[in-house]
Amino acid sequence: MQPLQFRNKILTIPGLNNSGPAHWQSLWEHKFLFAERIDLGGWDHPDKNEWVDRIAAAISAEPEPVLIAAHSLGCHAFAHWFGAASALSRVRVAGALLVAPPDLSRLRRNHGLASFNDAPPFTSRVPMVVVASDNDPYAKSSHVWHLSRKWDARFVNAGPFGHINADSGIGDWPYGQYLLASLQPAPTPALADPAGWLRAGDWPNRVRRDPRFEFNERTHRP
Repeated sequence: MQPLQFRNKILTIPGLNNSGPAHWQSLWEHKFLFAERIDLGGWDHPDKNEWVDRIAAAISAEPEPVLIAAHSLGCHAFAHWFGAASALSRVRVAGALLVAPPDLSRLRRNHGLASFNDAPPFTSRVPMVVVASDNDPYAKSSHVWHLSRKWDARFVNAGPFGHINADSGIGDWPYGQYLLASLQPAPTPALADPAGWLRAGDWPNRVRRDPRFEFNERTHRP
């Protein structure tokens, strides 16, 4: 199988309590040269507005469009930023992979995340994939499906992998890498070698000079 190639920088956005060294986000950051984590701060006691501001600053600081790889609560933070972003800011995102977004009603009840209200719905030309798990303890797959509709994203059920984190035993999660790579814009076709144009440039003239291809008006008059 051909190795995956990423043409855009990857920005990872972890969720509550950050992502540890065995998490697929951390492994991607080590595996891919142009992968970097957005430091949201307040990992254990997140503030939605601060997270959104840091996402905005990280994306705006990049000279080229980026790929987003968000997990858990980081998906909601990204959705809040994207929902409020201008069209000019949105085009700085080449694609977004939003993995295992939790049911916020559960998090607010169990972790006191009062600042994280539901992200607004939006439509977008930016390709996005929302990924669910059959047995995620933080959200039913049906809830994640509704989020994908709300965020105008493609829905993918990755199977029974819990919260799709280090405890899921997926290592660097090759399937997630494939999904992220699939979001990249198609490469611009390379222009033909101008020298080749010159070498082949005389054949249309030869065809036109060939009597077999000449148009004889007299033979076509009624």
